[in-house]
Amino acid sequence: MKTTNESNKRTLEETVETETNEKPKTSKKMKKTLYMAHEALTVDSTIVVAKTKQDDLLPKLVLTSDPDSKYPLQVNTPFMSLQFGDTKVGGDTGKFGKDETNYKYNLKTVCGLPEKVAQHFPDEEGKQQEFVKYIEDTCNALLTKAFNTKGCMESHKKKATKAAKKNKTEAVDEFLKSATLSALKDYTDQDGDDHNMFCAARRGQYKNEQGESVDNRMVFWKRTRTGFEPYDLAYVPHGSVVKYQVSFRAYSTPNMYGISCDLGKNVIVLLEGKKSERRSNTEPDVPYIEW
Repeated sequence: MKTTNESNKRTLEETVETETNEKPKTSKKMKKTLYMAHEALTVDSTIVVAKTKQDDLLPKLVLTSDPDSKYPLQVNTPFMSLQFGDTKVGGDTGKFGKDETNYKYNLKTVCGLPEKVAQHFPDEEGKQQEFVKYIEDTCNALLTKAFNTKGCMESHKKKATKAAKKNKTEAVDEFLKSATLSALKDYTDQDGDDHNMFCAARRGQYKNEQGESVDNRMVFWKRTRTGFEPYDLAYVPHGSVVKYQVSFRAYSTPNMYGISCDLGKNVIVLLEGKKSERRSNTEPDVPYIEW
């Protein structure tokens, strides 16, 4: 057990007490806590199959030491560079038909780090590439578990079996090929180079015990000499270097099935990108001519 003095030297793997809604009896203000205990590349995890609240049988990633957990395991990303994000209050409200009732918060990150970060974390870009492969492998492992489990995604397995007979392939391969994987997207930069972009989304609201809608925005953190403290940001700008929590979510509907990644509560902002009020010019270069 750690002593009080040791707890002042917090790391990503350590837990601190969570701030409550009640005012403390003393004059000292209680601190919020940062709980990010499990690194994606080193955590000891396993896949189980369990029923959801909707009574669907679906695969779930959990700690090997806690196979009966109600909740999927949340793992930490390495430090990633933010390419796109909906992180302001209200998330992606106004985009793609989203409104104040169904908005989400999004982080879309890519590999690569600014030089000032890379020199302090020389192994991190290698971890980024390992993380991309980890996402691919885990999604495939979750789907393979579903394929091999009776009662799990049965209608989609039947379609895969029919496709396999027609194409003279393996049913499991057809099943994996037809799944929707929203976590990894292709991104082409300004130089025309293709990159993997890792995408995670967070539900914008949840209902409290009184049935009231409560905003579900992430908590941002910055590193200090003694630990971590909440970081008040209007939004996280492009080019920021972030480390955050994600979990895998399997889903199945009559028309589609697959794996997505849910964005967790905590986001560490190691380096804040430059904020710019100027928008890039999206108009073609056409001169005005008075006819």
